[in-house]
Amino acid sequence: MRKFICALLAVILVFSLAACSGPAAIKNTGNFEFTESNYPKMGGSLAALPLGEAITAYALGISREEASKLIVFEGSTTDNYKAIVDGKFDILLAYEPSEEAKAYIAEKGAELEMTPIGADALVFICSNLNKVDSLTVDQIKDIYRGKITDWSEVGGKKGAIIPYQRNKDSGSQTLFDKLINLGDELTDAPKERIIGSMIGLLEAVAEYDGSENALGYTVYYYLTNMENDKLSTSKILAVNGVKPTNDTIASGKYPFVNDFYVVIPKNLPEDAPARVLYNWIISEQGKELVKKENYVAK
Repeated sequence: MRKFICALLAVILVFSLAACSGPAAIKNTGNFEFTESNYPKMGGSLAALPLGEAITAYALGISREEASKLIVFEGSTTDNYKAIVDGKFDILLAYEPSEEAKAYIAEKGAELEMTPIGADALVFICSNLNKVDSLTVDQIKDIYRGKITDWSEVGGKKGAIIPYQRNKDSGSQTLFDKLINLGDELTDAPKERIIGSMIGLLEAVAEYDGSENALGYTVYYYLTNMENDKLSTSKILAVNGVKPTNDTIASGKYPFVNDFYVVIPKNLPEDAPARVLYNWIISEQGKELVKKENYVAK
């Protein structure tokens, strides 16, 4: 009976988050209520868009479609960090800043407050026609060093590996540089193999010359929750035999895991709308909404 009651309470909490429409649900400072006129200018990484829509809809008591018109989740992750420094955004839901973004923050003398609100993973994808289902960490590194150049070297059919990369200021490339950590050993890719968007990389891998030889990387949530139709022609590779799932990301068993953050300018007063929203997002109620959107909550 006790287990049943706990389960029922959990269900009620989830449904109350989904159904609650009102700014009255967020009262971190006195009787503060969000309106469209005082709602913080929100931006962030594309993979965090569903969360941004959910938070905005919940805070303002509006539909997700209406919420999507009030927030801006486009451009590179680096662009988003520059935008919050320049005052174009008040709050970000974003992946880790690139070295370029960190340099810009330092150059402008800005200080940001960041709290991890979830975890995501860097995942490697290839054609679903490819017989390879798993790569080791060392094999991935050697492919992108240019030391392994043929699929037959990693258990596949003979054929040159076509390893795609992302543009330097993207969140995906920042994760790659941090987690794969090749530094100057990373092969210089031809211009046509450096892809400027997340969707562009998925399409490049799926459509490369009608063959199964392409390899690329993206973030797990974006692929599985926002573009999962691409998995009809592509597949996510296991790494060291571990497939990325919400469970293996949460446990750290999948090796390429990293946090994403809610970010505001440092030292905002407690009654600033961005601070109120930030405090709510990192609260237990905010974490429930992160989970409800199928992210791995911290």
